[in-house]
Amino acid sequence: MSTKRMVLLMAALGAALFIFGGASRAADGNFPIYFEASKLVVKAETLNRTVYLPVREIIEFMGLPYTDSLALETLTIRSGNSRLVVTKNSGLISLNDQIIFLPSPILRQNDRWLAPLDFLTQGLTRMTGTAFRYRSGTSRIFAGAVQAPELVMIAQSLGPITRLTIRCAVAVEVKLQRDDQNSRAILALDHAPLDPLRERLDHKDRLVRSISFDDADGSPKIVIDHTNQVADIRLSSTDGNRIFFVDLLRKGETIPEAPAPAETPTTSSKVDSTQTARKVRVIVIDPGHGGMDTGAKNAMVLEKDLTLSLARKLRSALQIRLGATVLLTRDSDVAMDNEARSAVANNNQANLFVSLHAGYSANKFDSSSSVYVMKENFGEGFAPATVSPDRLFLPWYLGYRLHRAAGARAAKILQDGLSKSISGSHFAIRTAPLAVLSSASMPSLLLEVGNLNNSENAATLIDFEFQNRLVGAIADAIRIFSETEQASTN
Repeated sequence: MSTKRMVLLMAALGAALFIFGGASRAADGNFPIYFEASKLVVKAETLNRTVYLPVREIIEFMGLPYTDSLALETLTIRSGNSRLVVTKNSGLISLNDQIIFLPSPILRQNDRWLAPLDFLTQGLTRMTGTAFRYRSGTSRIFAGAVQAPELVMIAQSLGPITRLTIRCAVAVEVKLQRDDQNSRAILALDHAPLDPLRERLDHKDRLVRSISFDDADGSPKIVIDHTNQVADIRLSSTDGNRIFFVDLLRKGETIPEAPAPAETPTTSSKVDSTQTARKVRVIVIDPGHGGMDTGAKNAMVLEKDLTLSLARKLRSALQIRLGATVLLTRDSDVAMDNEARSAVANNNQANLFVSLHAGYSANKFDSSSSVYVMKENFGEGFAPATVSPDRLFLPWYLGYRLHRAAGARAAKILQDGLSKSISGSHFAIRTAPLAVLSSASMPSLLLEVGNLNNSENAATLIDFEFQNRLVGAIADAIRIFSETEQASTN
């Protein structure tokens, strides 16, 4: 099929699938794209509730050659031997003569090609091999191997003050800039990029109108719009500049020193002032399964999706409560082998490795859960050549041995915490030669919750409030373990 016939067919199909008439502009704003050694800030437009980015600015920045055909109303982009063709007003793009469907059409307005975010994550990613990562609801894209530490903000009303707690996965410098004339305070952060868990806090009180994260110019900052009742703003830090407290003081109040960190608005948790004494600074959470490996199945949920959801919540809880660096072995629906999972913990010198799973029992009435630790003295007497590397139980990966006792201690603390927090549930400590734990050179455990073959139990596992209680109990147990003598400092 000729290129002309193909693009005409794409245009016709695009028109049939999407009737585009008079896009109404909802909002505009700068949108940073972070590459490994550079960044590009483009002008984003929101049309019909879809964020659009200027295509030519992005591909020119990347050095990709292109042909803009006014007659055919197409834009052809090249990278090596690959060719990507887009057509005006069509949601279909062609990559090496293969069709990719986009949820919104490519537009051409005022001599500008505009594309939805999916064009980068699906089209350019496949053509160039550079992965473009975007989290829904945010205002930035990460390209390639760019690492963006997570940033968490929590606001609290504490009597005469409003406290903003900022927690970052890495140490940062924060500078406070006050603009009292416009009732605004700006907290400039010296690390770019950052990935805020939430860009705007739903917190308003007599001192604060809004709190938001902004990196529209490529420089991360937190903007506090406050009322005229603010007399002073104080900035303090702890945990090696990973945690900051911003206290807004009300007029007429005399507070010589900022109060100690108060209870955070999360389930059964406190912001702790003993963090400097903790040994657990890096935690790796492993959401079990992924990709083609769905794990246990239920009509309501797949194990791989449940474990990822729990892992993300646990990451946030641990960052807030411990100020720890928390990494996930996977943060999307991808397959990983067991050795790769433990390698994430080993390569990042983690102090604790926790693998999350959901149970599946042939007994539909069973709703028990288990905390697994590595079987003691596993590996003795095995011949490595006789066992397939694809099997679950692998010999000769003996990194666990130095830290097995500490892992057992962590499992006992977790068992006690879960039994108290999750009423009516039974959590047994079990041992097994689990491959994902065997090569972890730090305290490690595997938590298997519930029974997806029990419909009532499965419904409980996907309940939002239950997940919060479960994650809160796990985070509290890890906090307690982190203060024990058995906790590893690596």
